[in-house]
Amino acid sequence: MAKAERHSNPFGWILLGALVGAIATAGVLLMASSMNFNRGYEEGPTEIRTAADDAAAAAAAARPTPVATAPKPEQPAPAAVAPAPAEQPTVDAQMADDAAAAGMTSRAGSEQPTN
Repeated sequence: MAKAERHSNPFGWILLGALVGAIATAGVLLMASSMNFNRGYEEGPTEIRTAADDAAAAAAAARPTPVATAPKPEQPAPAAVAPAPAEQPTVDAQMADDAAAAGMTSRAGSEQPTN
């Protein structure tokens, strides 16, 4: 009998251990799901109010007092300002290359060579 025990196949014990482990895991999950972890939740307050909630409610309930504004003095119409002539910035070839490389081709002058 010692010879049979020495050369036994461990696959049966592995299968039995996996089966027992699966059953034990299912039992623990069943017990954990049936427990009432939220005990006391229904008995507590329906809303937890803080000082900030009370201050916000008080501010919303308070009517704003109308602020009397002083009449604005009449301002003279601004004199028509002549627009300054728009000058085209000088764009050299290096600046145009940098603008084209950055994807800003609309800003680069088309009259400048780009190498």
